[in-house]
Amino acid sequence: MINLEKVSGLPIGLNDEGLLHFNQPLEQIKPDIRKFTALKSVLMDPEAPAPFDDAYLMYRNVHFKDDEAKLKEAQVSYDITLIPAGKAGKEFNKTVGHYHAMKAGTQFAYPETYEVLNGHALFLLQKMDPAYENLITVIAMEAKAGERVVYPPNYGHVIINIGTDTLVTSNWVGDNFERLYDPISNRHGMAYYAVASDDGGYSLVPNPNYENHPKVRMLTNKYMFNLEIMGKSPMYTIGTTNTKSLEFLIHPDKYAVELSSITS
Repeated sequence: MINLEKVSGLPIGLNDEGLLHFNQPLEQIKPDIRKFTALKSVLMDPEAPAPFDDAYLMYRNVHFKDDEAKLKEAQVSYDITLIPAGKAGKEFNKTVGHYHAMKAGTQFAYPETYEVLNGHALFLLQKMDPAYENLITVIAMEAKAGERVVYPPNYGHVIINIGTDTLVTSNWVGDNFERLYDPISNRHGMAYYAVASDDGGYSLVPNPNYENHPKVRMLTNKYMFNLEIMGKSPMYTIGTTNTKSLEFLIHPDKYAVELSSITS
């Protein structure tokens, strides 16, 4: 059992079966499972043999009972995702990837914030024009246990497990908008695939289903600390102690300066 309580702020752990274990007072939650077959439409090699049946597991709306009312009022959800280590051919295991819908009456899609609880993550993000025809920019961020990132508005995103351990991430996200999968699945994935390199690391291989491939910008979370959720306490603790720290997830238009600075 890998104890995740200190990093997450919740009485949880990763058991020997690769599942999330909840200790009291949390009740055990049954995860939503994304089968490996669901990844085939976004893989570099759709015919690559499946390293496992379950590509990743999503535990939705994890919280203490005492926090339920305030999170409902704030219109946010705290979720936890488990992504096993493995490869489809040379490509590292990943999520399917999606965009977020725009907030009505604005030019801002809903953002999201992630914290790594275990393992080594590569967050790959890309921005296209409103019709999802032309690729504008691609950014990538690495993070390990205890580190967190914020997805700025209008970026499609995917999480990739580039490590050897099960990747466990938590995220705060609004609970009232649509996820858009087609712009990514229609092009058989993001603009780049993360594949194992000969030196034991990874390299990014262009997806030929995109007409252009801007150079990937490697970012850190340096310009994210003007958001309260990036404080020193676990992300769950900050969000439930001060729900105003999550307001940018629901009202990105009010935080345009802070969110735009992320990619500076």
